[in-house]
Amino acid sequence: MISKKSYGVDVAKYQPESLRVYAKAGAKYAIVQVSVSNSIVAPRAKAQITSAKANNIMPMGYFYGCFGHSATQAASEAHFAIKNAKSIGLPKGSYLGVDWERTDNNVNGNVSQNTAAIIQAMKVIRDAGYIPLLYSGADLLRNKINTKQIIKQFGTCLWVASYPVSSRVNTANFNYFPSMDGVAIWQFTDNWHGLSVDGDINVIDLKGTTKKYASKSKWVKKSGTFILGEALKIHTSPHINSPAIAKLQKGSVIKYDATLQGPLRLWLRQPRNNGKYGYVVGKDKYGKKLGKFK
Repeated sequence: MISKKSYGVDVAKYQPESLRVYAKAGAKYAIVQVSVSNSIVAPRAKAQITSAKANNIMPMGYFYGCFGHSATQAASEAHFAIKNAKSIGLPKGSYLGVDWERTDNNVNGNVSQNTAAIIQAMKVIRDAGYIPLLYSGADLLRNKINTKQIIKQFGTCLWVASYPVSSRVNTANFNYFPSMDGVAIWQFTDNWHGLSVDGDINVIDLKGTTKKYASKSKWVKKSGTFILGEALKIHTSPHINSPAIAKLQKGSVIKYDATLQGPLRLWLRQPRNNGKYGYVVGKDKYGKKLGKFK
């Protein structure tokens, strides 16, 4: 469980694949965009979910809806989001939100039509074993959606956007909280800690999947030969941003004596002079081999 008044972030393709910087800033959960409409897969979602787990941030998800007031389209988009949520590793029992807003969306239906379409999407999410949320701005929630019907069916499930200021914000100022019934999460800024990421604070306890995901990675003694399939850096430590000892050309051959499966990459350890080591990536964050193992 995530205790109320904890901070979180929501991320999409505009944010990095590694969420470590948000964890260091104090984020306890990350709401990751999994899809757009019923045809677009969020390109960074899998890596972001993986990174959330590696940094002990509770993973959540949402899809950007383009269904407007069509209940049929809403169901289609929700099914597509669920398919992608499963494929990127978002566990059942996690929160999965419907993002319904003005940009790239048809919000011209009447309140009854809009509400019925949103409810249809949320039902599909609930029936699939996820916990539905509804994201929108405070103005739309008040004027274009019957939130009483939403709350009656799904409980406290609103994720509302309302920004007191448009500059960097580190902490939520509850003097500006958009008071309305049914709010679970308040998105209070689009520049939390100056990190160019939306900042959220939950006003209820979040029950989702909060198990400890990260386990300490361990080196496995395993000797072998690796022939580089492309130019790669050999690093001073098994971190992609650590200093490079050298840049090895495609076709270079290294001998390694151990492997480490990190949160994203497979690292190979190369013994060097004076008992020191160099480290090179053998498989990237997508599991792709970057050379030939022998």
